[in-house]
Amino acid sequence: MAEEQSTRTQILEATIALLKRGGESAVKVCLVADELGIAAPSLYHHFANRSGLIRAAYVEWYWQCLRVDGVSPELAAVAETQDQYEGMLRASIQWSYQASRHEARSVRMAVLGAAQNDPLLASEINSVNRNFLNGVAQSITYGQKKGWVRSDIDPMALAYWAHGQIIGRVVAEMDKGVVDFAEWDKISLDAMIGVIRSRK
Repeated sequence: MAEEQSTRTQILEATIALLKRGGESAVKVCLVADELGIAAPSLYHHFANRSGLIRAAYVEWYWQCLRVDGVSPELAAVAETQDQYEGMLRASIQWSYQASRHEARSVRMAVLGAAQNDPLLASEINSVNRNFLNGVAQSITYGQKKGWVRSDIDPMALAYWAHGQIIGRVVAEMDKGVVDFAEWDKISLDAMIGVIRSRK
């Protein structure tokens, strides 16, 4: 079973490499097979067809961009003071806005675009997002229980909004030289903290 999983993982990684180089049109089953030194028909043991292979690669690629090591907003759920809590949230968002994270943001934008016309891909990406953002929502709930976050905010709605803020930075990054990113980051961070802060 482990060997089968390893083969599947290798197939996905080879497919992701092709997606990176040239998008969906660059993904040819024969190229993936050649890259791994296996017969093309053996790919169909793991994936029903080319569309299924591309869909699975998109999901894996999207997930990889979420689970990289960094500062997680979930860490805020161990804060002992409001300042510490807000500081951890700020650190998490600032880490996400780093220039080195541009590719990860762009990948998520591209996969979300592909999902608009593929209900099966959309369903799988929705599942990944729910899994990931549930942890963010839990940290918001923690802040609400402590009285640091407004109690009238829906934690999951806020988690999705924050996720959209991070991905949305790609729009400004595409138009190089127009937006001062330090200012963009400041506005986004101030908005996030301003929205959640409990009104005592």
